[in-house]
Amino acid sequence: MNNLIFLNGNIPIHVYNKLFKGEKNFIIAADGGANHLKENGIKADVIAGDLDSIEKDVLDFYKSLNTVIKRIPEQETTDFEKVLNYCLKNKYDKLKIFGAVSERADHTLNNFSVLKRYFRKLDITLYSDEFEIYFVKGVSEFSYKTGNTVSLLPFPKAISVKTKGLKYSLSNENLELGKREGSLNISVSEKVSVSLEKGFLLLFKNHFVNKS
Repeated sequence: MNNLIFLNGNIPIHVYNKLFKGEKNFIIAADGGANHLKENGIKADVIAGDLDSIEKDVLDFYKSLNTVIKRIPEQETTDFEKVLNYCLKNKYDKLKIFGAVSERADHTLNNFSVLKRYFRKLDITLYSDEFEIYFVKGVSEFSYKTGNTVSLLPFPKAISVKTKGLKYSLSNENLELGKREGSLNISVSEKVSVSLEKGFLLLFKNHFVNKS
């Protein structure tokens, strides 16, 4: 079972269609994310948030399908965080997030910040038009196509970073925002490894799902 969360940002629907459509999915919409789901003919199992962004006809539509509606009125957290707390309480893990990256830079950065607070409690991957995005937990090893981008973003610091399979290799080196980042590296092997000892390192790798 795939646990998919749709936020109210830019939805890379081609990624959903290629990787998850037709699979066994449990789908949660964070408030206005439900608008995107209805537009694309996707059934929500749960809608959670303060419900200030979901359109009334969309809310009524999902109510008619017996979708679970969880209104969380407090304003100390974003809808993204509300949904993550809902997942923690209900023991939903291995979350795939759509709509966290958008044209609003402030929203996107805030979603990265929320991800930083929860990535050790939950297994979370964000999907954008081009990338899978997640915080590295100790070591991340993955198969990859050579000649493609892997970006490493300290958030704000990553200590003793090591890489294998990248053109510009790192060996026990420190990264820090405003001093040294690791963006736009290039894979030179079909196996890539990234690790760190301390701190926070956001990794961007291509999911190779074309829009066509």
